Amino acid sequence: MLNIPSEIEGMRAYYGDVCGDFEKQGFHFCGSWEYYAGFFDSILHMNEGTTVYLRLPARVVEGKLDRDDALLEFGRPFLIKHIVHTGLDENGELGPFTAFGLNQFQAPVDPDDRIEHENRWRQAGEQAIGRIKQYLQ
Repeated sequence: MLNIPSEIEGMRAYYGDVCGDFEKQGFHFCGSWEYYAGFFDSILHMNEGTTVYLRLPARVVEGKLDRDDALLEFGRPFLIKHIVHTGLDENGELGPFTAFGLNQFQAPVDPDDRIEHENRWRQAGEQAIGRIKQYLQ
C-alpha cells in the first residue's frame, strides 16, 4: 500500500452528486462497503493478473451510503497492488466459470503486493485524483 497525501482529504460531497461524474473518470464505488464508509476505486494498471488500484476512502458524515443524499467526507487516497491467479485453480471448486479461469472467488496470490516504481505510480495516482477533484469543490 502506498499513501498519497492529497487536497481531497477532508473534502465533502453528496454521494448522488459525485457518483456519476466519478464513474465517467474511471472511479467506481467498490462492492465491499458498509452504510458508514466505502471506497471509490480506479484501475491504474491491469496486466496478466496484476492490478494497481487507486482507492479513495469515503466515510458517511450524514445519511446512509446507499442513498444519493449521503454526505461523504474523503480520506487519504492510497494505491494497492492486487495479484490474482490467472490460470486454473487446482484446489478450487468446480463450476461453470472455473474452466475458463474466471472464478472471482478464488483466493488472491497477494492482495497487497509491494508497489515497485513508487514515483511512477504516485504520479499516476495524483493525475487521477486531479481529474475528480473538480467535483469536490
